[in-house]
Amino acid sequence: MTKSKIKLLIFLMAVLVSASVFMAGCSQQGTKDTGGGTKAADSTAALKEIYAFYDKVQLGQTKAEVDTALGVTAKEPMTDVFQYTDTNGNGVMIGLSSVFSQDGTSKIVFNKSVEGLEAYLITLPDDKRITDEQAQSISEGMTYEEIKAKLGGNGYELSSTQSIEGKPQIDRVWMKNGVSMLTVKFSGPDKTDVATIIVDF
Repeated sequence: MTKSKIKLLIFLMAVLVSASVFMAGCSQQGTKDTGGGTKAADSTAALKEIYAFYDKVQLGQTKAEVDTALGVTAKEPMTDVFQYTDTNGNGVMIGLSSVFSQDGTSKIVFNKSVEGLEAYLITLPDDKRITDEQAQSISEGMTYEEIKAKLGGNGYELSSTQSIEGKPQIDRVWMKNGVSMLTVKFSGPDKTDVATIIVDF
């Protein structure tokens, strides 16, 4: 199997896992109070908390540095994969590898993914969602800036991964109707990164 096929398979698996989590979150929404007029403000605050926790982790950090930055004890669901969750349920999962370290032996963060975002995304109002027509207007090779202009929003970062080429690869999602979504993998630094894989469902 070629590298490009492996990357596509990993990406599709990540999207399917995200979708299943969104579905599970949807099934639980009926038991929650909508909160009336404070709902939008509460959601915005929750989103800031989610990314404040996530952004404390940087690619290239050691596990010890992540432990210090987050201040919580991690679970290790599998070898070299660690899951951190704060008291509000916001989470970040990291993957460690020595492949990207300078000495070739020290394990550092090569991937991080946000957890807890689904509860926010599935409650987005219509004016923060995109249409099928907008999703279909996106194609590989477009820059992040071009896509933002077409979709009218920045999207929500799902994960960031260090690539062999040295450029970060960032997965972003835009919600459509219900739990449908457009997920785009970008390669390169912010504002110059280019869409390489698109999944619309």
